[in-house]
Amino acid sequence: MFSEFRRAEQLLEHLGISRPEEIDVEAIAAFCGAIVRYEVLKSSEARIIGFGDKAIITVNGSSSRGRQRFSVGHELGHWLLDRGRVAFECDTKVMAAEWTGNSRERLANRYAADLLLPTWMFCPRARSKPITFATVEELASVFEMSLTATAIRLVEHGPLPSMVVCWSGDGRRKWFIRGRDVPESIWPVEAPGKHSIAAELLRGGDGTNEAEEMPAGEWTTRDDADGYVVVEDSRRISPELVLSLIWWRDERQLLELEDDE
Repeated sequence: MFSEFRRAEQLLEHLGISRPEEIDVEAIAAFCGAIVRYEVLKSSEARIIGFGDKAIITVNGSSSRGRQRFSVGHELGHWLLDRGRVAFECDTKVMAAEWTGNSRERLANRYAADLLLPTWMFCPRARSKPITFATVEELASVFEMSLTATAIRLVEHGPLPSMVVCWSGDGRRKWFIRGRDVPESIWPVEAPGKHSIAAELLRGGDGTNEAEEMPAGEWTTRDDADGYVVVEDSRRISPELVLSLIWWRDERQLLELEDDE
């Protein structure tokens, strides 16, 4: 019945949704045959159990509203993409970590982002804004979304060349996503530079609530990066994970790389 909604854009179009405040994720789930319940969950952030054309999505009632909405979108992605698999249970760590590759969790994450941060609504609101967590928090408030999903959307569809990097608690790079204007020859380092905000957070410090300029060599693996500067903004998004936004205010490095390539 719902096979035509395997793309979130089709579902939004079918329902006539055109503004962020109209994205009522519980109502959308109900339209797709999934009832949303909020309970105290200790071992997971959300789960779905389905049979036939009906499902129950249970979400952690103690989480933030943005996290809850993303969890519903994530489980709805499972419901519409993984029909035939009876149940999924997803915790915060999995949902925050699965943003690359082709796993079912990554595809469910992407479905939630497309449903709750549709590009045709997001891009006009992100235009001309810096790639910082202040911007992420502003947009996350508009769309009532999680910081991770909003940060990724900003990097992928924002106005400036940038990357988002996720670090695990042991200080190693877990995943990263580069924006469309960042050449593929630029890769983030395997561990953040010792003077970075991310490194301070991973050492247990409080970090800073402001973006800071850093030598590009602290953040990219290229040997010729030390002559350039990037802007870093990092936040702890869970006890085990730190998220970093990196962007080029001065695009000379990227322009020179494009000329070389």
